[in-house]
Amino acid sequence: MTQQPLISDQDKTQLKRIFRKDLNRDVYLRLYIQRPSPVTIPGRECRYCAESKQLMDELSALSHKVHLETIDFYKESQLAKEHGVTRIPAIEFGANNPSVQYPSGSGPSRLKFYGIPSGHQLAMVVEDIKTISRGVSPLTTGTRKKLRQVNKPVHIQVFVTPTDNHCPGQARLAHAFALESPQITADVVEMQEFPLLAQNYNIRSVPLTIINEFIRLEGVAGEAQLLGKVLEAGVT
Repeated sequence: MTQQPLISDQDKTQLKRIFRKDLNRDVYLRLYIQRPSPVTIPGRECRYCAESKQLMDELSALSHKVHLETIDFYKESQLAKEHGVTRIPAIEFGANNPSVQYPSGSGPSRLKFYGIPSGHQLAMVVEDIKTISRGVSPLTTGTRKKLRQVNKPVHIQVFVTPTDNHCPGQARLAHAFALESPQITADVVEMQEFPLLAQNYNIRSVPLTIINEFIRLEGVAGEAQLLGKVLEAGVT
């Protein structure tokens, strides 16, 4: 049976035009999923893995500069561990060829998206691809200079939903911070797919930003506000 496309023909035409215009360098993405299996192992269910693969296959097919590598999370668990991937589905963003070996904490593993990037979150993925390809930060010069002060690890988590239109901007901002500093990692998490995680953090609304587990920013946090909290957590 033929699969129904997840990206409409109209959107594909628009995205092809955007990628032709805005992409310079090649961009490499890793998608971590569970491969289809006739046997279901309790605790290893992945409701959106198949849809995530279909969506990312459709997206990456729109430009020869977007490369997608699909990884079986369980069969290649050591790779997932080395790159800090803790749940699936997960997308790992990087500007470099994933066949190159990176030291821990560097390379493409600083930017991740957990969940299927549907709804408004697909726009965030597209913007990340453009930013990485062009090598032009959306951050102000002042913010970029201050991020050079960060001298210890900072982990930013942004919890989102596909339907909230404030989430993509917050997610993109966190990823821009991670692109700017080798000390910063940023995970965007679609909270509806990971209810236990949402429960553990007592998430009542989105976007919610958590830095190093102890700093919480509810709602939309601007560049200056996020910078202040990152410096608080990451400068000795």
